[in-house]
Amino acid sequence: MQFSQVKAVTFDAAHTIYHPYPSVGQIYREVMQRHGLDYEATELQAGFRRAFRSVSKDKAIVDGERREWSYWKAIVAESISQLDPQPDDFDSLFQELWDEFSHGHRWKPEASARETISELRKKGYQTALLTNWDSRVRNVVDETDFANLFDHLFISSEIGHEKPDPEIFRHCQTALQLEPPEILHIGDSLQHDIQGAQAAGWQTLRITDEPSHQANGYRHIAKLSELLPLL
Repeated sequence: MQFSQVKAVTFDAAHTIYHPYPSVGQIYREVMQRHGLDYEATELQAGFRRAFRSVSKDKAIVDGERREWSYWKAIVAESISQLDPQPDDFDSLFQELWDEFSHGHRWKPEASARETISELRKKGYQTALLTNWDSRVRNVVDETDFANLFDHLFISSEIGHEKPDPEIFRHCQTALQLEPPEILHIGDSLQHDIQGAQAAGWQTLRITDEPSHQANGYRHIAKLSELLPLL
């Protein structure tokens, strides 16, 4: 047992519990086709990855939901900025994309997520989602029938802080009524999930398909089903 102190397990959402389905590029393609534009999903996926790396959130926008809206609108704009022709009505296109990603059928749960979290709860662990997302994730959780698997949904846009800010981890600790070493966080982002949680004194597991020698010395798993034998 590597985590004998643990009494609660928190999970990141995107790329830990959920994966875009069938892919971000394919979803963009379907929506853009409704606007009379036909681009390959691979081209749109590449544009999204470029934008995701380059666009930052506007910290001057205090309201978390408005900040997320602005952020994702900038990502979509940058994602398709090199395409020709451009959509006639970008605002309408963005609204459709925003709505698409709020639905459960656009997010595929990790293969062992449901069984793993259910087993954790049977064993008496608290479970929670801890995500740098916006309130759309609530609908995703509901539509994928995961709502009864979490004691808490900790959503950055609602809390007012996001990982790796220590404040969001302190907020969670207070709600869970636990000490830092009693909480295990699982996520894919080295900076936001692993380093952020460790700085707060939490225990961590990174979920990644990278080979062990590329895991930067952090404890890691390749799939959620590997968690249970460690507890």
